[in-house]
Amino acid sequence: MKPAGPRPLPPVSPNAMNTCRLLLCLGLASLASAAPIVPPEDAEPLAITQTEPAAFPPDLAAQGFTRGWARILVAVDEQGRLVDALVIGHSHPRFAEAAAAVLPKWQFHPARGRDGPILSVTPLNFVFRGAGQGASVTAVPAAEGGETLAPPPLPTATSLLVPFSDLDRLPTPVHLVAPAYSDEDARRHAGKKVIVQFYIDETGKVRMPTLTYADDLAVARRALAAVAEWRFLPPKYQDRPVVTRASQTFKF
Repeated sequence: MKPAGPRPLPPVSPNAMNTCRLLLCLGLASLASAAPIVPPEDAEPLAITQTEPAAFPPDLAAQGFTRGWARILVAVDEQGRLVDALVIGHSHPRFAEAAAAVLPKWQFHPARGRDGPILSVTPLNFVFRGAGQGASVTAVPAAEGGETLAPPPLPTATSLLVPFSDLDRLPTPVHLVAPAYSDEDARRHAGKKVIVQFYIDETGKVRMPTLTYADDLAVARRALAAVAEWRFLPPKYQDRPVVTRASQTFKF
């Protein structure tokens, strides 16, 4: 069978390659065929109770800053717990630090599909204004995908999230783990497919793996657990480490 995408990953081990084919895709793989498990398109979005505002960094106010922004991806599970937060852009690192500092103090109400709460990954825009008036901040869900920054860019703005196709150096895998899969599993789940989307941060660590397609929930969970352990050489853009988004297709 020919690979379904442009860049196959190197073999993990002979046994692993007998049970699944690992393929790193440039973005989401096609979901043309019917699937029993896919994220609902009409899910209610994540809701947030901001129990504490993000403070305008006093050192930046002293330097004459009057506005700024930060963008952070948050992963919130079915119980409303914040399980991960990843900075993907800012006008100054201190604004990102201020935004990240309050996230563990907030209350999250999980996104909901037709059958109940679901895990979600949501970009949040923090907009800091009026440093001289005690600082105000607004966090709002951003557009799907996250590559385009919603706040107007400032001269010092830094976008850490770069599309896979724009990278100077692709995130070469240095540690791959195949899903736990026995001979009995191979007979029972032969022909099943799972697609996992994830981010690779500036250190090469996999962040926020989520399911985008699965023919079977049992193999989907094993695929998610395996991808969470993967490591890559850091992706680079203009010779600096950045964050990128990719997806992985498993064919059992």
